[in-house]
Amino acid sequence: MSNTTTKKAIKKALIGATVLASAPAFAKSGGGSTEGKSQLGVNHLSLDLTPGRGVTACASDAQVATKTGSNLTPNDLILAVDPFASTYIEVGFHVRDIIASKDDHVLLLVYSPTTSPSPQIPTPKSENKLQLDVSALEILAIYNLPKQAMLSQPSTRLGAANPAPHSEVSFSVNLDTSTLPVFMQNNEKAHLQAALLTKSAFEAGQYDRMILSELDTIAFVKMTCPTADPVTNEPTEYAEVKVDDAGTMTVSDKTGHVTKTTMTGSMSMGATVITK
Repeated sequence: MSNTTTKKAIKKALIGATVLASAPAFAKSGGGSTEGKSQLGVNHLSLDLTPGRGVTACASDAQVATKTGSNLTPNDLILAVDPFASTYIEVGFHVRDIIASKDDHVLLLVYSPTTSPSPQIPTPKSENKLQLDVSALEILAIYNLPKQAMLSQPSTRLGAANPAPHSEVSFSVNLDTSTLPVFMQNNEKAHLQAALLTKSAFEAGQYDRMILSELDTIAFVKMTCPTADPVTNEPTEYAEVKVDDAGTMTVSDKTGHVTKTTMTGSMSMGATVITK
């Protein structure tokens, strides 16, 4: 089955799950609720975005404030790109924490140009709820995560390690330079969430068993970070992390002062820590 066919099948199943969620049994119960303490990797995920080659990540004070406790980067970013000059524009995504498990899992990154005022699919196992409009949803990435055998850990005078290691899944997305101008012209945003579920639940279309990341939002502007808020048009200063085509990363604060310049891989998490 081709990747396109697989994504179409997932989209169909997600819409089916949305229809199921509107059934009386779910409507009455609200789809259940998440109980217990917040545990990264157990009942929610963390999603971070990094600028890759040809991308400048821009963040105002207000956007920096959207960064939640488990995130390294703001959940709301502006990406400055030049789709007419660059043929390869990429961004990196990083999903944490993936906890070792005896079961195979599937990881999804989905996006939609619109959000929903209420979850369209109940996810009782997840602290974060689905905030995307499923009718406009697209599958941006899908990965199989094989089960991982856990080894017993030795007991030492210093202590003992947890037998279930946590990991991060990182991947890059090559942005479509033919459609980015449309995003810019229409001031269109991309709203994203990562989702994790067992492979058996995925194959059965049981998307209510997902755990989800927070909602991240990206907007696009041409070439350089803006000098005004795109929504209010109020003068606004932006800190920025820029990675050029040669892989040189430049970090500047909101006054334009360069605080760091280094060679970096496009997936470097060090490129993403934007502060006030």
